[in-house]
Amino acid sequence: MIRSQEKGLYLALLSVSTTLFIIALGPGFFGGSSTFSLHWEYDVFRILCHQDPARSYSLDGVTMAVCSRCIGIYGAFALGVLLMPVSARFFSIRNSITKKILLSILLLNFADVLINAIGIWTNTLHSRLLLGILLGYSAALLLTSGFFKKQEQEISYG
Repeated sequence: MIRSQEKGLYLALLSVSTTLFIIALGPGFFGGSSTFSLHWEYDVFRILCHQDPARSYSLDGVTMAVCSRCIGIYGAFALGVLLMPVSARFFSIRNSITKKILLSILLLNFADVLINAIGIWTNTLHSRLLLGILLGYSAALLLTSGFFKKQEQEISYG
């Protein structure tokens, strides 16, 4: 159950993360053309993402506003926040374990970028997407696990 004093904060996080994911899909999601410079969606993420068209998926023939790794991060984060109330019912998430998982996945993403840059490994749209999904979902678990507590049943004897 979500604590009542944090319900508004959780709903705001859900709204913002979902909105960012939808914007990250780019103008193709909104039925726009492929003229890169005319769409505000690219401007929203210009500081956060390199937006290399060769490293980005297309939607309806138009390059997304972010690269494949970033679309994985935004999409998995939004999905993780959305599914957290359901997930919390089935398992308890410890922050210490989630922090270690998040750090490991973050290091794996850095290693992927570095190993690709020096030419040992060539990452693909799909490998970058998968690593982005892992990073976004683990970040969502860490940030939203504080909103939920498993309800413990009180057992009375006697």
